[in-house]
Amino acid sequence: MTLLELQEVTKEYPVRLRKGKKNVIAVNQVNLILHEGESLALVGESGSGKSTIARLITNIESITSGQILLDGKSIHRKDLKYYHLYKNIQLVLQDSATSLHPKMTVQEIITEPIRNFFPNEKNWNDICVQLLTLVGLDATFLTRYAHQLSGGQKQRVCMAKALAVQPKLIIFDESIASLDRLSQIAIIKMLKSIQVQEQITYLFITHDLQSAKHLCNRVAVMQEGKIVEIFSDWDEEKLKHPYTKLLFRHSQ
Repeated sequence: MTLLELQEVTKEYPVRLRKGKKNVIAVNQVNLILHEGESLALVGESGSGKSTIARLITNIESITSGQILLDGKSIHRKDLKYYHLYKNIQLVLQDSATSLHPKMTVQEIITEPIRNFFPNEKNWNDICVQLLTLVGLDATFLTRYAHQLSGGQKQRVCMAKALAVQPKLIIFDESIASLDRLSQIAIIKMLKSIQVQEQITYLFITHDLQSAKHLCNRVAVMQEGKIVEIFSDWDEEKLKHPYTKLLFRHSQ
């Protein structure tokens, strides 16, 4: 069943030039479907438009043209409350440090969205412990601050915070790119386990095909604002686009 659909989505940015203005196309008529419960990787080099897609889906930025549908309804319609979008779609960024308040403990960080979305919930401490356990941490982390965490631990806390609102979709925008390979492998294993338990859909934005291979069912390859190929078979002979083949070879 389709959870999220991008239909001919385009995003343009105005750029000032000496002789006037010009529109730069960051995302160019992108069509993309995410099915419930799947992991879809969005792969491409820096500047290809991947992070712009994430900002458009989360409505941080508005689209220039096209449509983005969540459960068949436009996320850009005027009557849509931000509460509904935030509840269903969570974004985990690469720089976990900017996502964690330096003066809040891990417990306060995770509890904040629970208080906002489930105000009648009283067992906040138990839920925090459950969420930490889900991301591979324990109750001893509840009283820690961001500066007391490693890079991998910070990302796990960010993921626990995202899971706290029980979203349908989590977007990971280069979320493990800054971690060492062992930490990346551990978090990918954790994400696969969480997905089975929670039935969450993932959009995994990355430049690393190897990470995508271990986590995702399908891969959408993006180049210069366009989706140039979508594949699920990791046989190089079956790949069609030259850019996809180039990425594939560089990942070996």
